[in-house]
Amino acid sequence: MATRLSINEIRYIIDGVEQDFRTDGRAAEDYRHVELESRVLPNTNGSARCKLGKTEVLVGIKAEVVDVDVHAPHIGKLVITADCSAVASPKFVGKGSEALENDLTNILSFIYHSTETLPLKELCILPGKSCWQLNVDVLFVQCGGNLFDVASIALKAALHNTTLPKVRVSGEGIEMEMEVADDPYHVWKLDVSNWPICITLYQIGCSFAVDPSEEEVACSEGYVHVGVLPSGDVSSMEKSGAGNIDPTVLLEMVEVGVRVGEDIHNQLDKQLEAEKSLAKL
Repeated sequence: MATRLSINEIRYIIDGVEQDFRTDGRAAEDYRHVELESRVLPNTNGSARCKLGKTEVLVGIKAEVVDVDVHAPHIGKLVITADCSAVASPKFVGKGSEALENDLTNILSFIYHSTETLPLKELCILPGKSCWQLNVDVLFVQCGGNLFDVASIALKAALHNTTLPKVRVSGEGIEMEMEVADDPYHVWKLDVSNWPICITLYQIGCSFAVDPSEEEVACSEGYVHVGVLPSGDVSSMEKSGAGNIDPTVLLEMVEVGVRVGEDIHNQLDKQLEAEKSLAKL
């Protein structure tokens, strides 16, 4: 699955990161320009497209009414599934993308599992009985590095424009009935103001960098996913990869992740508000 590089290419990339001057001219903490577009998929409750460098992802959200989980009777459900299109890379033909898809699904589900930061209680219709389940499909159209972060940015944008039909509950006990509104204007939206995004920091040589290219990812042996809230607080953290990370370096990575995350949140919020204003015109 890894991009094949020569020893000289690997050394060149590692030296650039360690000297804070990467092959594309960026510093270690520099993010590429984020291209974002909302409401791109028909027949969904919410959707978004995000492009960062050579990586492009589509996120579509479909909502359905389901039974609540007996172990969590007062909250709704969020189910994330990642898929790498065979068009994105020849490596994804057949089952070539299976391991990566599982990794993406597991990490994104972990980042967004907290009921303290996510408004899952708003998705409960009848406590102990029914709730909304948001089925999130993440499709990578192009893969050029930094997949986790791009997916999380697109996911927040898609949720920002997700609308759910209002539900009217009548009757009591066994005669209780639910009526889901079919009027496209009789809807409501989730509060995603406290929704985290994922910032992944890749250890490359003796240093680390954010928003890596596909070639830089191939030179990394370990990376840390940090869930960053708009407030700058850390909601979750997960290490991946086979390489060991020194605890002191890990703390520095988290600090950088928080700074970068706050900046991306600000940029994202401005873009979403601008799109919201244009939609009203």
